[in-house]
Amino acid sequence: MRLLLFAPLIMVLMACSGYRMKSNVDPASGDTVTTAYPVRLIAGDLDTPYQVIGPLEVIIRPPSPFHSPPEARHARQGLIRKARQMGANAVIKVTIREEFDIISFGHISASGIAVRVP
Repeated sequence: MRLLLFAPLIMVLMACSGYRMKSNVDPASGDTVTTAYPVRLIAGDLDTPYQVIGPLEVIIRPPSPFHSPPEARHARQGLIRKARQMGANAVIKVTIREEFDIISFGHISASGIAVRVP
């Protein structure tokens, strides 16, 4: 019975949260400042030489089933943010997939390879 009384409050609080991002890359530091240099996202490979930094993957989920599912732009922003944390200025072989699971009622996975182009 008490659960039924608190259910509307819980739903309202869940609606106030933002999108969540999960990544395979640990943040370089606790600092939340992101440098403002451009990061290129490329679906294929580069014609110029580059240095591979490492694989990159992000998963963007909506905060609750009541929110609209995330869009591809959220995945691109997540890839750019993580690439900057790794020190990359480009991400190659980018793939973005919309997926569905019962927990998040839809999420977007994006992956690629973080590289540094001289």
